[in-house]
Amino acid sequence: MQRKEISIFGISFLDLLSGALGAVLILFIVIPKMTSEQQSALEEIERLNIQTAELVELLDQIRDSTSADLYERIQAQMRDMQSAVDELSQTAQNLRRRLGDSEEENARLRRQSEQTQEQLQQAQRQLQEAQRQLESERSQNRNAAGEKFFGLNAELGIVCIWLENIDVDLYVRDLSTGTVGYFNNKVTPFGILMEDITSRSSGRDDDRYELFYQSRIVPGQYLIYVNIYEKASLAYADSATVDGHVVMFPGTNREKRIDFRRIRLTRRGETAVVGTLTVTSNDITLEQ
Repeated sequence: MQRKEISIFGISFLDLLSGALGAVLILFIVIPKMTSEQQSALEEIERLNIQTAELVELLDQIRDSTSADLYERIQAQMRDMQSAVDELSQTAQNLRRRLGDSEEENARLRRQSEQTQEQLQQAQRQLQEAQRQLESERSQNRNAAGEKFFGLNAELGIVCIWLENIDVDLYVRDLSTGTVGYFNNKVTPFGILMEDITSRSSGRDDDRYELFYQSRIVPGQYLIYVNIYEKASLAYADSATVDGHVVMFPGTNREKRIDFRRIRLTRRGETAVVGTLTVTSNDITLEQ
């Protein structure tokens, strides 16, 4: 009697292998999406690796209990499944690595964002402090000579004031170079003429003045003089009484002020010397 071949690998076992291979393919699709189920999917990969190893061991044990053709078919399916599992494992490792890199990049971006926010806040604080200091300086720099002058933050100013409706001009000559600052040469190496007052609208209600100033102290000797512009309109007055002063470090606790002697100009084109101003880095004197 012919011996009947016994095979323990039937349709159920093939279904098991097919199901395992299907699970591998499903995981292969799920994991790259990096969903919230990533951890359970990775654990499933580990279980598939274990089950595959057990199937290989079982297949070796029953090699002699089944036909060569069925054995080869099962073995081919096992190889396909093992290849898919290996590929999936490699993909999982790459995903873990990318996830780690992504977490590091997110942490770096968070740190960078926090640093940027801190720098922005610091810049805002510095700006607010600068604004407070500016307001404080402006408040300190107000006195009888007029806010317009001290708003320049000048360290030295020569102020010329008169009330008559006539064009009086202020001149400042640098005695070391002969250069003169006046209405036709307002900007010089040793100071700037702020405004040329050519007329007055209503006497005492017009509080403008001519100002020659130094933003930063320029030591030296300067001759100060005033003049009635000889080509002034005939509709203007013919004379003027000129007052003024020199002030150093205005509006601060270092302020020093020297008033002019009053000068009377009685005709057009007349010039009168105010005096010789000596300026050092921290003091002024006026010889009148």
